[in-house]
Amino acid sequence: MFVFDASPLVASCQFTVGRRAVAEIALADADVRIPPAVYAEVVTRGGARPDALIAAGLITAGYIRVIDATEVGEVLEDLQHYQLGHGEQEALTLTTRLGSSAVMVTDDFLALIVANRLGISCQLFLDFVVGRATRGELPAVEAQHILRAVSPRYPSGFVPHSLAMLRRLS
Repeated sequence: MFVFDASPLVASCQFTVGRRAVAEIALADADVRIPPAVYAEVVTRGGARPDALIAAGLITAGYIRVIDATEVGEVLEDLQHYQLGHGEQEALTLTTRLGSSAVMVTDDFLALIVANRLGISCQLFLDFVVGRATRGELPAVEAQHILRAVSPRYPSGFVPHSLAMLRRLS
């Protein structure tokens, strides 16, 4: 089970492989959930932008489920010390509420560090893609296409390393 924050969801809806959004390929048959704040950030505030429309379509089609985890608890109190957006805060809280089988997917480096400090399982979108290929849930060739498509948004070294991880699968 994967909880996405806004950054990887928006990016995976902005980039394409062929004529398909990366999200349509990468999220197929994955158990992906988002909190309401991520929905608001990506879909509501995205308005008529193509990435917002793609995300809305994926939610309507059942690729992504919106799950509310807004009850105030220990995790939200710990998050007050950081300058995280509402989407990241709710995604971290939702991941915690869903238990040890949930993994947060983010491209926000502060959210990744905070998750680590809180003991929350968290990974970059690149690692989500590599992991799906490693488990046989996504063909390695499609994973390579996805990684190449999203490469403009990552610092140097991240995509080449992810591609090397995929090559080791063969």
